[in-house]
Amino acid sequence: MIVIPSAPMRNNSVASIYVNKVFTEEECNQILASLDEDKWEEAMVGGVVERGVFTVEKDYRSNYQQKIPVNEDGFPLNRIAQEISHANSQLWRFDLGGFAEDDLPWVMNYFRQGDHNNWHVDLGQRETASRKLGFSLQLTEGTEYEGGDFGFHRIEKSREQLTGKGTLIVFPAFWLHRIAPMTKGARKVVVGWIHGPSFR
Repeated sequence: MIVIPSAPMRNNSVASIYVNKVFTEEECNQILASLDEDKWEEAMVGGVVERGVFTVEKDYRSNYQQKIPVNEDGFPLNRIAQEISHANSQLWRFDLGGFAEDDLPWVMNYFRQGDHNNWHVDLGQRETASRKLGFSLQLTEGTEYEGGDFGFHRIEKSREQLTGKGTLIVFPAFWLHRIAPMTKGARKVVVGWIHGPSFR
């Protein structure tokens, strides 16, 4: 006899992308001013050479990065975490823990012509295996650069929605996304992940 399970409980918001202006222009400028020009390093990609190993692979990804400076009050991560908690309660309702000490957010700098990040998901091996939600915080206004557009597989969002300075974008870590090649100007964003127990 074949046993057919009861209908699963489906969350129709699981494929949602959350977009909201959370930081003022002054606060974004404060984050930009806290960056150290000597700490930029070439961004890496995990799993190309060996599972769980991060290497520079410019065919897959080309940009610079540095760890986000956090002040004594927890700014800006406390504000980001608060907004993501609100978004999660409204949409995905994932079981979340918070930031992971070994996978803290970065500031990403796309400034060379052709800088990009090919189609990928943020969930992987080792420290990336517990990622639940990814986020991107715009530190520069979309009018300051050309190209560099944030794209999601089968989810349409306009460039104007995603590129306002201070805009926070939150999405499931398993959702396919990319950064299109830069053609002019510079794009700086805070990128990071909220972790939690395994999906089940």
